[in-house]
Amino acid sequence: MVLSNGNIRLEIDERGMLTCLSLNGSNVIARPVGLFRMVVHHNDNWEAVALAEEQTASVSAEGDTITIRYNELKTRKEVLPIGVTLTIRLQDEKVWFDSSIENRTETDVVDDWIYPCLGAVETLEGKKPDLLYPRQLGERIVDVCAYLQKITNPESLYEISATYPGPMSMQWMMLTAGNTCLYLSGRDDLFHASALRAKGSKTGGVSMEMNKMAFVKPGETWKCPSYVAWLYNGSWMEGANEYRAWASAWRKPVVPKQWMREMNGYFLVINKQQYGDELWPYATLPHLYELAQKHGFDCLGLFGWYHTGHDNHYPDLDVSPTMGGAEELSKGIKAVQDKGGHVTLYFQGHLLDVGTKFYNEEGGREMAGKNRWGTPYYEYYDKFCHSDFLHYLSKKPFATVCPSCTEWHEKMARRADWIRGFGADGILYDQIGGMPPYPCFDESHNHLENRPSLSHTQGRIALHKRIRRQVDQHKEYAYMTEHITDVHSQFIDCLHGIGSSPDPVPNKSYQQCTNIVGVQVMPDLFRYTFPETMVTIRNTRPYVNRRFANYAALYGCKLEMELRYVTDIHFIEGDEDPAAREYVYKVGQLRRKFADYLLLGRYMAQEKLVNGNACVKAGVYQNADGKRAVMLWNDTESQQPVNLTCEDAVLNAWASPDGEGDGVPATIGPEEILLIYQK
Repeated sequence: MVLSNGNIRLEIDERGMLTCLSLNGSNVIARPVGLFRMVVHHNDNWEAVALAEEQTASVSAEGDTITIRYNELKTRKEVLPIGVTLTIRLQDEKVWFDSSIENRTETDVVDDWIYPCLGAVETLEGKKPDLLYPRQLGERIVDVCAYLQKITNPESLYEISATYPGPMSMQWMMLTAGNTCLYLSGRDDLFHASALRAKGSKTGGVSMEMNKMAFVKPGETWKCPSYVAWLYNGSWMEGANEYRAWASAWRKPVVPKQWMREMNGYFLVINKQQYGDELWPYATLPHLYELAQKHGFDCLGLFGWYHTGHDNHYPDLDVSPTMGGAEELSKGIKAVQDKGGHVTLYFQGHLLDVGTKFYNEEGGREMAGKNRWGTPYYEYYDKFCHSDFLHYLSKKPFATVCPSCTEWHEKMARRADWIRGFGADGILYDQIGGMPPYPCFDESHNHLENRPSLSHTQGRIALHKRIRRQVDQHKEYAYMTEHITDVHSQFIDCLHGIGSSPDPVPNKSYQQCTNIVGVQVMPDLFRYTFPETMVTIRNTRPYVNRRFANYAALYGCKLEMELRYVTDIHFIEGDEDPAAREYVYKVGQLRRKFADYLLLGRYMAQEKLVNGNACVKAGVYQNADGKRAVMLWNDTESQQPVNLTCEDAVLNAWASPDGEGDGVPATIGPEEILLIYQK
């Protein structure tokens, strides 16, 4: 069966295998793989697997659509009365994959529906493909086929996989090489618990797969949300634009508070640690802000400001009398604001301390999300500075809340008012921006469609909306959270980033800049797709080193540093790295001077930019007037030539943390950033 449209050709054989997906006559399918896998909970077996290549298919074609039907499915031991209908449609050179599952069993549940599986791909344009993978801000896995060959862990043999929403930030990924891209995207606007997978094999190649945790019940017919594949010549940014256009139908991002848009740096402080050490009493807030200003930071983010200390006693938090009491807390916040700064206070929106009265006597246990065993999902967090006992043998247990519980929404909303009452400029609800979407099996909770895979994301969307309504009752009151996803970030003023930091080791040579197998960070992936979303870097140190500062400047992330332990007090009070402090301060001054680009402008990645030196990272910014500037970062140890052209932009001046001038410099120094702009 053949579908063709323009330069695209698609072929399905009599077994229902995708044997050809070609662009301009070049087939990218090196070896066909089964289009689907299904995992069924059958009797006591939770992994009764049906593989597409082992089934008997009925294949037909009409117009622009191929239909593949399976009346029953074979597993390793038996045949199950589960029907599957696949439709593959070619429209405007894009391939649409739809499917439905008819579960005619009396007791079985279809847990996982892995479809489509595209591959195996070995080359694009005869070149080894990279995988663009949306983990948090994004990753580029260079020569993904070779990378997958190195993965020999029996639990994840030749594959990488993660859930959406969280830690995957978007439901699309891409293979790219040369000028060719193979894009695969979900079209799930209910946001079922899902997974994105790149799968290799012993013989090589890579397949892209999408998993929907469907939980199709006995007697139910379920239609899977669509997927779209697009094989095209052009930039990866065209795929990102396609995804953004689709997401605009459901993603309605808030306009961030102006002070958060202008914020340069988030100075995160743990006032009292989990193990009880009081590090920064409330009376020290004015001093803390002075330390922040010396680094060029303008917002204090207070964690562990409550009496039980950080990562303790959630959600029953109280002001600490031993750190100064409510009056001293409000007084300290007001003193920071009088100096022109802002203060946010932390609250936990995801974890339930299993030792609290709330959990054991006031309904918390009933609100916990339940796994397939009927017990809560547990997470463990330990904070330690010197003690091996605390580190290795005393991790704090928490249950995770099912966000579909509306009682939790109201509790969180009331806490927004409570924290505003101290005079805070914002509240950060930790972890509710994209923790993995735990399916909840407690049927007493209000899950959409009574489906476990919708319990987490749909519940969390409702939680965000409820908190947002409460926050917006207060003028200039900001709402923050942690983690990066497209669906949850639409409700947030700024995200406390996860994974938003530079590669561990800088590039040292042109070979490393262009051809190093493995995972490289690619913040462009999310920042370009959704540039209106503000994200902090994730920096747990009591200083900002040069690479973190340069990374933030290039990709438009808010700067961040953290004071977490008593050793951090000694470090910052002793000013033990004045060079780092002075440099990050100068980077902040550069950002403020060119705030219309670097703080308030739109990040455009490499759109309409030709960069002739792969060793120099470059990103385009556009201000409200439509003018463009280009930020460069030389993350190598040697002087590099500047060789770039930016369409529709007159670049005739430059600025750096150390100076500015006219024209475009011929080179950029090692470990330096450079802004090229129109004067």
